[in-house]
Amino acid sequence: MRRYFLAALALLVPVALAACGAPSTPDFVQQAAMSDLYEVEAGKIAAAKGQSDAVKQFGQHMVEAHTQTIAELKGVVDAEKIDVTLPTALDNKHPLMLDDLNAAHEGDFDKTYAKQQVSAHEKAVDLFSQYAGKGNDAVVKAFAAKTLPVITQHLEEAIKRVVARACPARLRV
Repeated sequence: MRRYFLAALALLVPVALAACGAPSTPDFVQQAAMSDLYEVEAGKIAAAKGQSDAVKQFGQHMVEAHTQTIAELKGVVDAEKIDVTLPTALDNKHPLMLDDLNAAHEGDFDKTYAKQQVSAHEKAVDLFSQYAGKGNDAVVKAFAAKTLPVITQHLEEAIKRVVARACPARLRV
């Protein structure tokens, strides 16, 4: 039994270690840009359809903040001459998320947006943390490290401001 456990563990360790590494620079840049594009579009929808002022304000803040991040990222890519094409349209997954926002019933919109924002910012924090810690391009790594606290703040705001108003029962102890 122990031999099987060790054999299974030996197979899983390389997979686990690979998962801990940072994405390549082009992959990081594309994933970061895609995240920003989604945040801008979702923020526009939230600013227009949000039921609470907190959601509307947070949505507008996401539009402004992630528009700025896209511009900064493009500047880094151009300055570093990174061989990558920044996305200008959403991939297959993100339009479905926007469809969920647009299809949400009036009373469910804030909750739907809150869940998406927490999930999206958790993924972004993970992506930026990985690259800031183990990325291989010094300038892109510095961009990730500089942007990470902002994304972390967005996550905290999403939890505190948006989720608290959209899902108050979630925060009760």
